Amino acid sequence: MQNTDNDFRIELEDLSQVKKKLNITIGAPRVKSELDAAYQSLRATAAIAGFRKGNVPMSMLKSKFSAGVEEDVAKSLVESSYPRAIREKELIPVEAPKVEIISKGLREGTDFAFSVTVDVSPKVEITEYRGMELKQGTIEVTDKDMEDGLARLREGRAEYNEVERQAASGDMVVIDFEGFIEGQPIKNGKGSDYPTVIGEKTLLPGFDEALLGAAKGDAREANVTFPANYSEPGLAGNEALFKITVKAVKEKSVPRLDDEFAKGLGCDDLNGLKLKVKDELARVKQISVKEGLKTEILDKLTQKYDFEVPEALVNRYLGVILGRVVENMKHGNADPADANLSPEELKAKYRVMAVRSVKEDIILDAISVRENIQITEEDTEKAVRHLAESRKVPYESLLSRIEREGAMEVIKDGLKHEKVFDLILEASNAAVA
Repeated sequence: MQNTDNDFRIELEDLSQVKKKLNITIGAPRVKSELDAAYQSLRATAAIAGFRKGNVPMSMLKSKFSAGVEEDVAKSLVESSYPRAIREKELIPVEAPKVEIISKGLREGTDFAFSVTVDVSPKVEITEYRGMELKQGTIEVTDKDMEDGLARLREGRAEYNEVERQAASGDMVVIDFEGFIEGQPIKNGKGSDYPTVIGEKTLLPGFDEALLGAAKGDAREANVTFPANYSEPGLAGNEALFKITVKAVKEKSVPRLDDEFAKGLGCDDLNGLKLKVKDELARVKQISVKEGLKTEILDKLTQKYDFEVPEALVNRYLGVILGRVVENMKHGNADPADANLSPEELKAKYRVMAVRSVKEDIILDAISVRENIQITEEDTEKAVRHLAESRKVPYESLLSRIEREGAMEVIKDGLKHEKVFDLILEASNAAVA
């Protein structure tokens, strides 16, 4: 496929659904015009002994500066022509292009040719998304839900009080510890006055077992094998000995569920607290039900529409996912199934998730374009204010950070996708499961 005019010619090669090559040729007249303009600009500023600025002979400028001028003009031609080629071919790049200069130098009277290879978002037509048959979960708040909700509130206000006895499961133990591998201290493997709750597995496997039955002042040892995929490569798979000193044993104390407890949470009495909890549980259930419906929608659409996805986007999403996985490992919240996976095995496992995420976004973007869904300034302001409130930070501070980090488009995309889901749900046939 080729577009031509006197000064600009494009030939498009479809390397795949998501990888395109553009062969771009700039005609000799434009090459001459750009070179002339570059030399005129240089002439106005060039300082050469024996000549006033602006009066240096053109032949001398070309003799002394041709290599630099030609390189600058070639770069300028690439930078100005590539966006035009992308627009004319209606491509949506997802990464910076790989540029290859075809011409041997840049000369007056000759064309200038180069190629760009780029990953692009595939053009997909999503049409069958209205009238979906969906299964909707119930939003009824049961007695068990209330019981669990109130119990969580009490747990959230629990206190740990020091006791003079041996530590049991559920107790908080305050410890000093230091780790060694083959007798040598582990870098950053030391902690002081570190609180850990036995049974919550916030530390490496082996610590809980070593602390059970320990009392204040006891010295304990824990033999630990770092997971094969541990975030610190130098420790991964190694066996270590941790020497532990118990500083205190603390027992959990959960407050009584009564009017005083309710008042501490800003309610008039216990009945007022129960009404507040019921409203919150209903709100959370509504969100959960909607999330379930959104997953069902995406399941149906990703199964129905199969298309290739750009590797650049997959790698970008995979990097984000693996970053979260590693962060969870550092905080002791790793998926047990990941414990003994190598870095390559982790990549392979989560690549499937990354591919799915890319497909979902492409589908939702295609529907938002088809439905001409727009995001207003009011929409974005409301979203940022809600985010600031949930994070307990000033709105202006968060807005400034979002703009500084260039994350506003991410927020707008999320809002667009949410509007797509609302449109699909409104037009669906959702039955209570």
